[in-house]
Amino acid sequence: MQNGSPPRRRVTYGKGIQTSGSGWFARLLAMLLSAIVLVAAAMLSMVLLAVLFGVGTIVFGYFWWKTRALRRQGRGFGDDGRTVDVEVVHQDAPDNNSAKR
Repeated sequence: MQNGSPPRRRVTYGKGIQTSGSGWFARLLAMLLSAIVLVAAAMLSMVLLAVLFGVGTIVFGYFWWKTRALRRQGRGFGDDGRTVDVEVVHQDAPDNNSAKR
């Protein structure tokens, strides 16, 4: 122990790969690997998003194409000016008995 600093630990991976725990090269390597992983994850998410968008577009187009005959048939039942919406209110409904007394 020199200058009051704790001793560095050496970690051995397998037979002969040794790294020091807090060296500048280890920190640089960790930052570089972190950046590579981050960029790879961003690229993977963009590719997956593009694939999902393409699949969704194909599925939507398929259903749109398969239902075109139903949409064409539905246009035949459109408003021709003869349809009247009516609500019927009876004067002698059970709710209005208080007014007759």
